[in-house]
Amino acid sequence: MKLSSAWDRRVVLSGAHKLRGDVQFSRVFINPDEPLDVRRRNTLDRLKRKANSRGQAVLVSDGVLSIDGIEIFCLQSGFMNRRDGANIHHNG
Repeated sequence: MKLSSAWDRRVVLSGAHKLRGDVQFSRVFINPDEPLDVRRRNTLDRLKRKANSRGQAVLVSDGVLSIDGIEIFCLQSGFMNRRDGANIHHNG
């Protein structure tokens, strides 16, 4: 979502902590914008931590995260889909 003013952004971010107390919004997170490369690095790190905590085999090679031998996420292009047994990179 794009807010029209810095004031709106400040108001939304300052009240974001209130979402935790409402079950309906327990999986909603509000964070300030970050550059795409930072968002993708954070996503890769989060996916890697989750897989490690589940005891899955994790490998990061050339910016591509593989979990249990399946390529899941790429720093260059984001999430990867599997169709007909082939990995397809997404741009975006």
